[in-house]
Amino acid sequence: MKPSQRYLQDSNLMMEFRNAYVELINHAYAVPTGLTLTVLKAAPGVSQSEWTRLYSEVSQAAGAAASAYPRYGGTFTLRNAAYIMNNVDPVANWQMSIQDPQQLEPTTVVSTVEAAISRSRQASVEAAERESGLTGLLAAFLRWPSNLREAVGPDRSAQRTAAGVIGILGQILVGIVASLLAAGLIAGGVALWGTVF
Repeated sequence: MKPSQRYLQDSNLMMEFRNAYVELINHAYAVPTGLTLTVLKAAPGVSQSEWTRLYSEVSQAAGAAASAYPRYGGTFTLRNAAYIMNNVDPVANWQMSIQDPQQLEPTTVVSTVEAAISRSRQASVEAAERESGLTGLLAAFLRWPSNLREAVGPDRSAQRTAAGVIGILGQILVGIVASLLAAGLIAGGVALWGTVF
């Protein structure tokens, strides 16, 4: 997969999480549970089955987006009188914003994910610009052995081993072709230099 496509795929995964999360929050309201604590619950008029469905959609979207978010977004350190939590990822820890919205506010989850989406889209645009032309063609040629291993997947050991062998042979071939291409360019440059001067 081209880097621009991967960045765009990451953006789409994070956008699906953001949309599902906002939909859940739009169907929630704060319920006091103590002196200063609140939790978010299903808003009046929202059935428990609808709340469960929305919650499940956010969970599934968070699972898919959890691997994409760290490439573009950061983590938080949350502090209160009782504890300190380091490396809080707003996608992986989104339930915290439901169980303790004063600690991790829903607006913080949405804004940080939106910033990560913007960074991944910008990375996709920049990568698409680099992928065009001769440089992009050469990069795609050099990238194909790793794409082959990735396409096989981690769960198929026999196929992955075969892809690994083919990938190694491919890398040797890529090295040979790259060396020949570099030698040809150098020889062409020397010949051009000799004819001009």
